[in-house]
Amino acid sequence: MSSIEQWHAAAVERSGLDDFGHNDYLEGLTVLEESLEAEAAMTDIGRFAIGEIITGALMGRLKAEAGLKARPEAADVNVERPLVIIGLPRTGTTALHQLMAASPHFQGLELWLAEMPQPRPPRDQWEQIDDYVNCKAKMDAMAEMNPDQSTIHFQSAELVDECWNLFRHSFASVTFECLFRIPTYSAWWAACDMGSAYAHHRRSIGLIGVDEPDTCWLLKDPSHLFAPEALFATYPDANVVMTHRDPLKAVASVCSLTAVSRQGFEEHPDNIAHGAEQTELWARGIERMLASRAGREDRFYDLQFADFQSDPMGSVAAICDRFGYQFDADAEQAVAQWAADHPKGEHGVHDYSPDQYGLRAEVIHERYSDYIEACGVAVE
Repeated sequence: MSSIEQWHAAAVERSGLDDFGHNDYLEGLTVLEESLEAEAAMTDIGRFAIGEIITGALMGRLKAEAGLKARPEAADVNVERPLVIIGLPRTGTTALHQLMAASPHFQGLELWLAEMPQPRPPRDQWEQIDDYVNCKAKMDAMAEMNPDQSTIHFQSAELVDECWNLFRHSFASVTFECLFRIPTYSAWWAACDMGSAYAHHRRSIGLIGVDEPDTCWLLKDPSHLFAPEALFATYPDANVVMTHRDPLKAVASVCSLTAVSRQGFEEHPDNIAHGAEQTELWARGIERMLASRAGREDRFYDLQFADFQSDPMGSVAAICDRFGYQFDADAEQAVAQWAADHPKGEHGVHDYSPDQYGLRAEVIHERYSDYIEACGVAVE
């Protein structure tokens, strides 16, 4: 039995479901499996980890298909004027996302529901639902095994998280090449049509929010940078907050995060090669987003990292005002309470250096010069 057959069999056995939906995901999964075997130089830990990740993604597909069969009206839920937070990784997108998600006027993509899409149950029932309990146990175990990762980018089952959790179900996601050096898959993903992955994304959030059809969606993921035309084709009236930070800081920070995330997965990790690859990866994303912004400037709000750091509440209010989203006294109170309960650095301080990854300021600033000029990004 091939690895792909084994992953499918494991997903069916664990979930008790057997309908994976349209087979358009198989191309990406096949390229990924071949690239992993030929290029990744996986350790035993890495092989086990990717097997669990792939099996989990297949289980997510099964769960979404089963949910859509049980609630077919989810396909017709109107996702009107979603607000999408986009930017280079490590530019404040997570903090902004969690802060804005505290407002009762937005609904976000909680991690456990992104992994196992289903109609969002009332919050007081989550602890009795196996998918939530399993996700929470997994995240607790990961935090214990790799505390550095939690310091850099804390995740928890109940918190809103990124859209790549849904894109993984289609095996068209940036996350795979952030975990392993798999150039064949990376080249395939760079050129693939993301239409089917976004269609799965749309169906999944329709299912998750089926019982809250009038609550505005708040989405966030740096990987939307890579397929902006697919994003706007799927959500034609989406509005975008684009966060900005010195790309030297952003790329160095994401190198640190991904290096920690893949720790123990590779036989011969190479931080310098990793730095070069991440530099080019995110430059490609920025270039695609800049091209897609042309003619859509009224749909974008630019938020500089320093401005958000100095006035997070004012930033949230300005975004809502810019696009006409509700930010009343209830929302202001909820957002302020979240900020008070989750101070900066609550999970520790992220210590990193561009030198660890061979990153030089003059090279990064030249590579990202069009972005720096177009978006008025401050560099140090």
